Parts: sequence; structure tokens; C-alpha cells
Amino acid sequence: MSDNSAVAEDPSPLARAKAVALRYLAARARTEAQVRARLGKDGLGGEADATLAWLRELRYVDDAALARARARALLAPGRAGPRLAERRLVAAGVPPPEAARAVAAALAEGEGGELALCRSLAERKARAPLDALEPRDRARLARFLLGRGFAGPVVARVVGAFDDSE
Repeated sequence: MSDNSAVAEDPSPLARAKAVALRYLAARARTEAQVRARLGKDGLGGEADATLAWLRELRYVDDAALARARARALLAPGRAGPRLAERRLVAAGVPPPEAARAVAAALAEGEGGELALCRSLAERKARAPLDALEPRDRARLARFLLGRGFAGPVVARVVGAFDDSE
């Protein structure tokens, strides 16, 4: 007997919730909040606690592991800054303290931290030596980097507003 026929024979709300959650997780890893929202969308919100407990037991849902993996991907050189990465994790349903820990751990794993990430993205975006940029281009690059989630002092050092020889 296949799993599909077992679900068809057991039309209980919990069985339906488990089936919906498994199909939802088949595409990619999701946070508990995302799974809970998906179950609510299907009218199975009352079964969310039991379904999530079952998924945690099977290790199909792990917000901390998901946050660490996504933080590493978001903070890859040339992608995003720490603040944007943290905002995206929180938007995906990762609790803010867990998102902050994941981003801090990913930054610690990388080489050079936020300054190196910012410089890498700036060099890629500028397509020219940073010290040769016109003031207008520096300002445009700084706005871009701030929008990507880098701290103001880091952006200022990278685009040359501060002496980088410290």
C-alpha cells in the first residue's frame, strides 16, 4: 500500500495536514511559520501544532538549520549585506534572535567579515577601480550598498569617504 492510498483511506484532518505539509516541503526547506501559514490556507490550522511536532521529530523542519544555510547563501560575496540577510530571514519566518545568530555565524565563517563582503560587491557593481570613481558614481554606489544591507560606516570606508589605512 502506497502512502497516497493510506492518506486516501484516512481522511482525518491530521492525515490531510501531514500530506499537505509533506507536499509543501518537497519543493524546498521551509520554516515552521511558513508551514503553519500553508496549513492555515488549506483550513488545517487546527492541526498545525501536531503536524509541526511530527515534522520536527522527523527532522523535516528545523528553523535554526534553515537560517544558517540561508544566511551563508545570502552573505556569499557579492550578494547581500548582514542587515538585508537578517531581514530576509525574519520575513521567511525565522525568529529575529535566531536570524541574528545565523547571520553572525555566517559572517564569522567568511573571510574578512562585512567589510570584505561590501568591498567585493562594490567592486563588482562599479566595474572600475573604486578610487577612480567620480563623486556622483560614489554616491550612487553608496546608496546601492546601503540598500543591500551594509552598515553606513562600512559603506563609507569602501567607497572612500574615510581613509582605509587605519
